[in-house]
Amino acid sequence: MITSKDNYNYKIWSKLSQKKHRQKEQLFLVEGEHLVREAEEAGVIEALLVCEGTFFETDVDVTFLSQPLFEKLASTVTTAGVMAVCRMWESKIRVHQRLLLVDGIQDPGNLGTLIRSALAFGFDGLIMSEDTVDVYNEKVVRATQGALFHLAISRRNLMEYVSDLQKSGVVVYAATLNDGAKVMGDVMPAENMAFVVGNEGAGIRESLMEVCDGRVVIEMSSLVESLNVGVAGSILMYYFNGLK
Repeated sequence: MITSKDNYNYKIWSKLSQKKHRQKEQLFLVEGEHLVREAEEAGVIEALLVCEGTFFETDVDVTFLSQPLFEKLASTVTTAGVMAVCRMWESKIRVHQRLLLVDGIQDPGNLGTLIRSALAFGFDGLIMSEDTVDVYNEKVVRATQGALFHLAISRRNLMEYVSDLQKSGVVVYAATLNDGAKVMGDVMPAENMAFVVGNEGAGIRESLMEVCDGRVVIEMSSLVESLNVGVAGSILMYYFNGLK
């Protein structure tokens, strides 16, 4: 039982809400039974933390925390008394039939939604630009509902990555509202496809859009100006899913 905030490990864990400390330690936190079970299945748990008085059945060694320390560490009130310190891991994208590239997305909920949808619709991986929100941000992790542990995810220079994909025979489309974009239903599915979605306000960088093979727009009512990027990306992935 850890009861002191001066405990060496606890001091490290308490800093994991900050990106710089997550990167330094290569660790991040997940909260709640569902996410902890997903992390356990993925084999990435470094420490399993349980609040005193809570029973949690597991094969992983448990570290108990006093209630005040546990509550201070938690970022939500719905943890059910369990959280885990997890190791970051390197995701390798081995198949390129369906990929999603995200350019400059800042909202954790949007990134989490896209990760969850990518897994749901059979995409082989998700590649983030270097300025996209940290995938290990606690809000991103919660929004993925565990998909984070099952999808290949990496952070790359997208200009270079798009070029590499095209050399490998992958057709890359930019999702945009710009004139000249093909309506989604008019785009012929190819064996290997990648789709780029952009920042919530600015969209995809023009320099990146220009090197894509084409542009695609989701046809919708004239009463709606645009869709949330999490929704738009999910629709694209459903339509061009990798499950067929």
